[in-house]
Amino acid sequence: MLTPDERRLVIDEFADHIGLTGDVRQFISVVFGTNQQSLLLALPTNYTTVPDQAQFVVDHCLESRWSVDPSLLELLLAQLVTYGGKGNLAALRNRVHARLDPNPNVYKTLWVLADQPFIDRSNLRPKLTQLIEKNDRPILRVWGARGSGKSYTSELLNYVMDRARPDVHVASATLSIGNGPSYEVSELVETLALAFSPDEPIPERRNSSYAGALCRWVVRNTLKKPGIWIYLLDGFGQTDVTDEIREFVQMLAQQVCAPEFSRRLRLMLLDFDKPLTGNWRAKTLDDALPDPLSIQNQDLEDCLAAHNQRMHEQGTPNKAIKIEDLAVLANALRERAVSEPAEPLRSLYEALLNLSQVEGS
Repeated sequence: MLTPDERRLVIDEFADHIGLTGDVRQFISVVFGTNQQSLLLALPTNYTTVPDQAQFVVDHCLESRWSVDPSLLELLLAQLVTYGGKGNLAALRNRVHARLDPNPNVYKTLWVLADQPFIDRSNLRPKLTQLIEKNDRPILRVWGARGSGKSYTSELLNYVMDRARPDVHVASATLSIGNGPSYEVSELVETLALAFSPDEPIPERRNSSYAGALCRWVVRNTLKKPGIWIYLLDGFGQTDVTDEIREFVQMLAQQVCAPEFSRRLRLMLLDFDKPLTGNWRAKTLDDALPDPLSIQNQDLEDCLAAHNQRMHEQGTPNKAIKIEDLAVLANALRERAVSEPAEPLRSLYEALLNLSQVEGS
């Protein structure tokens, strides 16, 4: 609906407008009509500054997208233009009214941040789109053979956040292979908390379920921060994790599925093929990665063509590949990967990464 820069502009203009009275709740009541109650209930009570309140309201409108007519963002912009003297937002209001999204479909990118290739993953892309853009299925599980790209999934998420969804945030933790027995649930929570900077200490161990207390603490403190939050747990499907870790993951899955939380919370489980508890199946998106050798020449040709487009957009056409060489190079890259069956994706990744960093002649 808005580019990252436009989102920042709307937040600043909205903050400037309500800063005259400081009464964001009155603004919500006047502008959003029948949709005001859910927004008023969702507005955190600890958001006491105008900038925080403005950011929350704008992000709420963006999350709603065009689910109601007129959209919440259109109502907000119309109010600011007509009664707030913010004529500079009129073009944005008109575009939102026309249901035009200026952002490219970032979920389809074949190159992510730091000039890294992101090949194929045609099954993941619509599922990641649904995970972020909707809230009916707030859990995504990704699993597959070693070297199939499970952990690399996060690179597409990072790209989406950077290019189109600055209101989406990630709290992540990774469990290395073999560390399951020694990795404690408190360490997991401390790692997640680095992302959302809690304003209360981590609970001490009591006689009741420590994993449950920690899970509630994580959810409670995350919801104090604006935006959509994704808990990204990588490697916690290992069979030798502790019972408390297993309990924490299960309880976190239940929490993000709760209707009052699923609007703002998501759970992404990488390298995780274990069942969850409760009514999890209907709430879960699954991406079982295929054999890495299933990547086709066309996948590589598409990636190379996207590389060419990037080079032209960056003003470095000398780094582009000749069109007549695309198919030949794609075939050569795949043959080289097939000759290294232990890590074919790694071979393709390194070759494409080197390609993106080589200066043209």
